[in-house]
Amino acid sequence: MLYQQEKAELPSKNDRLILFVGGYDPRGARHYHQMMQRESLKQGEVSQESYKVGSRHRWEPGLKEGLLHSQWTVSNDRGKSSDYVFVDWSDLVRQSWASRIADVVWQGLKTYCLIFRNKNVLSPLLKATPYAIWTLVYPLVCMLLCLALACIAITVSYKINPGWVGFANGILIGFIFLWAGYALDKKIHVSWLLRILNFSRKEAENSVHEVDDRFKRTAKIVARQIISGDYQELVVIGFSVGSAVAVSFAQSIREEFILEGCPKQKINLLTLGNCIPLFSLMPGADRIRSNLFELAKDESSYWVDISSPSDSVSFGMCDLLALSFPKQDSKVLAGCVNPRHMCTPRFHKLFTPSAYRWMKRNKMRMHFQYLMASDLSGAYDYFKLLTCKESLPDFIEKRLVR
Repeated sequence: MLYQQEKAELPSKNDRLILFVGGYDPRGARHYHQMMQRESLKQGEVSQESYKVGSRHRWEPGLKEGLLHSQWTVSNDRGKSSDYVFVDWSDLVRQSWASRIADVVWQGLKTYCLIFRNKNVLSPLLKATPYAIWTLVYPLVCMLLCLALACIAITVSYKINPGWVGFANGILIGFIFLWAGYALDKKIHVSWLLRILNFSRKEAENSVHEVDDRFKRTAKIVARQIISGDYQELVVIGFSVGSAVAVSFAQSIREEFILEGCPKQKINLLTLGNCIPLFSLMPGADRIRSNLFELAKDESSYWVDISSPSDSVSFGMCDLLALSFPKQDSKVLAGCVNPRHMCTPRFHKLFTPSAYRWMKRNKMRMHFQYLMASDLSGAYDYFKLLTCKESLPDFIEKRLVR
């Protein structure tokens, strides 16, 4: 009913098409649309701008293909309107989203076994982004700590009161420790990080075929839209885990342009809070590395990464190519044109010191800041970026490149 009511409000096409690829998140278009409406109002008050987010409806070009992506407009009275397409794969996330924490832990142990069997993947991370190593092992440390406390409780209780009574009391106390860890997870999102690690392993093993298929079908439609002149500018945004997916998505669009005889058609790719090395360094990630290398060499693509070093869930301001291809000749990597720029949003300039300290303690909140309003006006403004009058490359080089 919601889509039927909103159909009469469908906007005419704008000059810019934005394709948003979200992270490994079971929440779909409705959640992100509501967040954008809420945060755009907050950011408008801070930046003295008038941002407007239109109503949500189905992405009509994909309906015949069974693609249930969502679309809305985002505009600024002093900028321009953009058509914003939420490229939805949240249903596939929900299908693979383990409901029982025991399943998440079991899959996580398999992921860690794979990583530690291939220790060479850790060396590049340790050199380039030591803080990312902590994020990588953070779920493992939390799991082992909870298990250790439970085992200690059983042992101590049995020593104090030998026999079944002491053992039973230890079991009860151990269970309380495990329950407390489960309750704490709701606050610090350890299981979410573990789910992301598990997905990166499965994606590297090429076992999530539905994701590739959906994005390739979407790429065909987008390529036809751009070639037919429906839009003057194409922007693909990959957020979080979606940054790695967006690299392959952009490459699929590029392949469609080549098939249609338009190899020089431009693609703008913007990655926010990127997690690309998490995927490219996984054993068996040959397909992901191939797409990444093709994008890095493609002069018709304009890729900029905006990730903060203070966001410990991402790989901000590191050499993505050197990190993803540790065995590649440095001269070969030096000849690559992408990413054109590695920028930081400088979150510490967008908040008061106390608010920023709180954000740094909340990993998930910090990670989502790329899509949210700030307390203070600054160079990074997600909504101004979406609605800028000039082209996206011009906007980024004017405001964010240092």
